[in-house]
Amino acid sequence: MISKERVRKAIEHAQTDRVPIDFSARQEVYEKLGGILGLKPGESVEQRLEVDLRGVGPAIKRSASPLCYADPTIKVENNVYFDIWGVGFRQNRTESGEYMDLCFNPLKKISGVKELDDHPWPAADMWDYSSLFDQANANRDFWVGAHSRGMFEIAWFIRGFEEFMVDMLVNPGLASALLDRIQEYLMARSERILAEGKGLIDMMEYNDDVGGQNGMLINPDLWRKFIKPRMASFIKMCGKYNARIRFHSCGGIRPIIPDLIEIGVDVLNPVQTLAAGMEPAGLKKDFGGRLAFNGGIDTQELLVNSTPEQVRREVSRLINIFGRNGGYILAPSHVFQGDVPIENVVAVYEIALNKKLSV
Repeated sequence: MISKERVRKAIEHAQTDRVPIDFSARQEVYEKLGGILGLKPGESVEQRLEVDLRGVGPAIKRSASPLCYADPTIKVENNVYFDIWGVGFRQNRTESGEYMDLCFNPLKKISGVKELDDHPWPAADMWDYSSLFDQANANRDFWVGAHSRGMFEIAWFIRGFEEFMVDMLVNPGLASALLDRIQEYLMARSERILAEGKGLIDMMEYNDDVGGQNGMLINPDLWRKFIKPRMASFIKMCGKYNARIRFHSCGGIRPIIPDLIEIGVDVLNPVQTLAAGMEPAGLKKDFGGRLAFNGGIDTQELLVNSTPEQVRREVSRLINIFGRNGGYILAPSHVFQGDVPIENVVAVYEIALNKKLSV
């Protein structure tokens, strides 16, 4: 079974020859893995781990720095890294890696819709899409995915969290206008990606963190009023190109999972199983026939604090729960961070592949 077929069948809730495999890690983890796996000349970590998914995307036409949060940095001033939305970040160095912390909301002080006109909004033409078909074609035996950010996170990054929450309650016109500006860009960029892929892009990820450890960051009713209909339009557009939809949100988002299924989400990622309401057996029981799960291997406690043998047992358990009758793509509940012992990362994929990987 080639990778593309394996992932497709899993998403369609059919049993596969083995669980489909996904992989995402910080660069320092990637480099350590390359060493412990004893890669052959020209071999990648993805090849050695038999990863079934591959990502493609356009190239930004300009960039001020390789350091960024999620969207490219296009300006650096006084050690603040400004992205294409004008949102500012500072670099934060920790024992386990380097991260970008939000520090500036460009529209924090506006009071009305007209002030949105003065903000420099990004445009889809900022990107070069010319290599997308070649990228996808080179990976045609794999499940090919592209990526879009989501409007809720961008909106509060631009406006400020408290300010945007208040806007939805007392100034809904401003909240809606801000979301529409963001949506216009996300739709245009994503459609260009799918069109240039010429049918070879299997999935579009919509990445919008709306959950935290203890539940939703936004009242579910406000999400349904402001975010859901716009997200539904995005998914409908992707449907014109026969692209499946993977929705990424960390945290406890169980209250809106039925809504996600209703508007056409196929795959839920990263399934943060220690967050409120995200217990694996319950998710599979209630939604497993209508939604595929991608992730779930805990990066908060399990991978950081357990032995490789404990990791192997838990990964086996999750494959048995989530993968029953298909519907599971193996991955961690976040990218593998620098605080995860490399032996535990290897243990995850040794169970998935049922063979020894380390040298």
